[in-house]
Amino acid sequence: MRTARFLSGGQAGQPNFFHVISRVVDRKLVFGDTEKEIFRKLLRKQLEFAGLREVAWCFMGNHFHLLLEVPDKDDSLAGWTEDDFLHRLELLNSERYTQIVLANVAMWKRNGNAEAVAQVAESVRARLFDLSAFMKEFKQKFTMWFNGTHGRRGTLWEERFKSVLLEDGNAVRTVAAYIDLNPVRAGLCENPEDYRWCSYAAAIAGDVESRRGLASAFRRERWTGKLARDYRLILFGEGQEVSGGVTPRGYVKPRRGFSRERVLAEQKRGGKLALHEALRCRVRYFTSGAVIGSRAFVDEIFERHRDRFGPKRETGARKMRGADWGALTSLRDLREALQ
Repeated sequence: MRTARFLSGGQAGQPNFFHVISRVVDRKLVFGDTEKEIFRKLLRKQLEFAGLREVAWCFMGNHFHLLLEVPDKDDSLAGWTEDDFLHRLELLNSERYTQIVLANVAMWKRNGNAEAVAQVAESVRARLFDLSAFMKEFKQKFTMWFNGTHGRRGTLWEERFKSVLLEDGNAVRTVAAYIDLNPVRAGLCENPEDYRWCSYAAAIAGDVESRRGLASAFRRERWTGKLARDYRLILFGEGQEVSGGVTPRGYVKPRRGFSRERVLAEQKRGGKLALHEALRCRVRYFTSGAVIGSRAFVDEIFERHRDRFGPKRETGARKMRGADWGALTSLRDLREALQ
């Protein structure tokens, strides 16, 4: 069951939030600083065109994480005219293919070929405010740039992207923190602000779009000092401690809190990790949970798609394992919650 296939529109009449993950073929390390910078530029241009909004992001060596807000398509396009769709293409006028399309549209208008113009407008409409269309187009464009730059052919991506639908509020903020902690969990840095290719580090450095995105996770319009402190508490947790010492990935600086050894031992005994501790692990719910949110939210999604499940299943929400997740539940019951 892939979320994007039956929940790509989320809940009608309101914006929806998705955690999106995609990996390169064979999971080879291919993205250096240059690739990540091009990735970010292409991403933001495509987001602007498609009408989607970034909340959090992280570009790793062989995969990426995006937390995106997808506005309701019908509401967003209410009142749009054929000319509005055609003008939308101007956002991509630096692309050779789009230049050709715009030139053809101008010619067809002069020649009175209204049917051809209408077909272009309809094709633009299909590309807007749609997660699947956005991901397909964005990944194709990055592949074309990457292959052309590195002299390679064929697909760059391992498989169709994975996505998880998130309830606005606590679920969005929790997954945003999970995304920004990816480089820490991978041993690439000690603190998320030290890894420039994640939304938190970019926000700390003053990147306007990253600040606006993370602020939206708190339903705020702008990044403030208080918001920055609140988000940092989610990232690190109060009282967290690392014993420190030499590890296979280098020296780890001591921090206050429980050692990782004790955390894992407590988990093995059936104890629950605190939220800030669990976020430092690889949490399968955030990539395979399908839907995450309060019990009412998950049950509502379950009831809307009741025919997708077996007759013995009566409810949708499943308690999340392996940590103290508060009121969060998942559509999937994962036995191995943390990796």
